[in-house]
Amino acid sequence: MRLPRLRLPRPRLSFEWVAALGGRTTLLYVGYTFALFLAFLVFTFPHEQLVKRALKNSVNRGPVEVDFKSLNLSYDGYEIASAYVGPAANEHAPYLEISRVWVRPSLAALVHGNPYDLLISADLYGGQASGELNTAAGGLAGTVKLQGVDMGRYRTVTSLLDEGQLSGKLSGQFNFETRASNLSAGQGNGEVTIDGASITGAKVNGFPIPDVKLRQVRAKFQLRTGHVEIQELQTTGDINAQGSGQIALRDPVQDSVLNLRATVVTGLETPDPIKALVALIPRAPGAKPDAPITISGTLAAPRVR
Repeated sequence: MRLPRLRLPRPRLSFEWVAALGGRTTLLYVGYTFALFLAFLVFTFPHEQLVKRALKNSVNRGPVEVDFKSLNLSYDGYEIASAYVGPAANEHAPYLEISRVWVRPSLAALVHGNPYDLLISADLYGGQASGELNTAAGGLAGTVKLQGVDMGRYRTVTSLLDEGQLSGKLSGQFNFETRASNLSAGQGNGEVTIDGASITGAKVNGFPIPDVKLRQVRAKFQLRTGHVEIQELQTTGDINAQGSGQIALRDPVQDSVLNLRATVVTGLETPDPIKALVALIPRAPGAKPDAPITISGTLAAPRVR
């Protein structure tokens, strides 16, 4: 027995409503005008004023200030020029200066309905930085990787010297978490490596410092409110050292208090002035040359014992 064939009615699309609106040409003009309106709205929107107002109402209310010179919309997202993070009083060297930074939303996060996850990349101190930033619920958390940062251009460190030159290329990564309304009360941890570190022709508080060259400096640290815990510090070169300790942060950074316990050993390549200084370090009677020493005081005037 044959079953009867069922034929479903084919839907017919009617565009008679287009004629009622004035025809296809009218609709094309309306769509073209709307597209232009959206394009001009996006590119002429006062993004810079909006971001500066947000910083003023949320971040720039405490001892830390964040600002920038200009902000533009580019294919890579927001392009920010001459950004810096520094003390609100603006009397000392900024904590961080960034030549150019790009910020854009993470497409993977947008797919999952999270518009607060941002991808960042930046040019700073002759090197590069990249990472991810999450700004949900008024918080600020993220991961930043650094590559090839020139320490000689980092004014927060070079300001510790009365004169002289500091060099070295810094790389590493840093994880942090804080509140947008209080950047100074955050916490984080990281690991950094400085290759080819050196100090030449330097003076601190009027006293000359012998030239020092280090092949590598490695450090692991944790950042808590008001202090930095140095979990591990290693240097190789003119001075071979291993140590750990704490830095109690102060403003200006020169007044930060250092408390470091380390072993300091010289080698065959160590210059005679460095050997003489290490030999002058006070030690307990009968202590070995590689016995731990304590370095304490401010960053500008540390004491060794």
